[in-house]
Amino acid sequence: MTISTSAFPYTGPYSVEGNGQHKGPTALALKRAMARMGHLPWQPDLWDAIYNRKLEAALDEWDAGKNGYAEGRYDRIRAAIIPAELPHAGEPALDSVCLQLVVEEAATKAGWSSLGPVFNGGASVLQHDLTHATSGIALYPAFDDAFTQGTTIIAPEALTVTRDSSSTPGDAFYADGASGLRYWFGHLDIAPPVGMKLKTGQTIAHVCANTVGGGPHVHVAVNVEQIWGVGQQLQHHTDYTHGAPLIGDQLAAHVC
Repeated sequence: MTISTSAFPYTGPYSVEGNGQHKGPTALALKRAMARMGHLPWQPDLWDAIYNRKLEAALDEWDAGKNGYAEGRYDRIRAAIIPAELPHAGEPALDSVCLQLVVEEAATKAGWSSLGPVFNGGASVLQHDLTHATSGIALYPAFDDAFTQGTTIIAPEALTVTRDSSSTPGDAFYADGASGLRYWFGHLDIAPPVGMKLKTGQTIAHVCANTVGGGPHVHVAVNVEQIWGVGQQLQHHTDYTHGAPLIGDQLAAHVC
């Protein structure tokens, strides 16, 4: 019987591209499933969460003609059964541990995959690249947006204001997002009070009068330490130029 999409949601794509950046609980679940079906040695103490070439080779041996882990293999793995000659013959390749790993990953991804813009009509936070570091605040690389004085700034996700700050010019604040991301918003007319909870799309403040960086804008800094680990940060440029990987692409390639 095929395992349902709710019991084992789709969390791909995964591939060996990106120099090992494609990693997460799904890779670990796939290694477990491949080992249960005899395509990898049973070495749970040695497995990591990287989608590597050994896993790709095991998947190719099991399901030839495809590359990586995408929707075609997702459909097949949900229906995969352990062959008769192996332990646990007749059971699904995906055991309860595999299911739990992927359900937890899906929940994590769901938190950031629906991030919205910081002003009405703007691009999602996920569609921005980070053009500079935040001066004086380590591990909070940033993008600038909403390039008109008085533009209403809105919450890209559910936020909790955690700390007052200031910017030159304007007001600023720190916030924790429901996704696990942390933010620093700067160059505002007035920051919301500490402890305030903001719903997605709710008004935060307005862009203040400023000429830093060429004209009025909001500074949006994003910190990933809570989901990636202490000291980790998103790739970014440091000279206000574009070309760094999009925030969404980085999050998708580094689920942990």
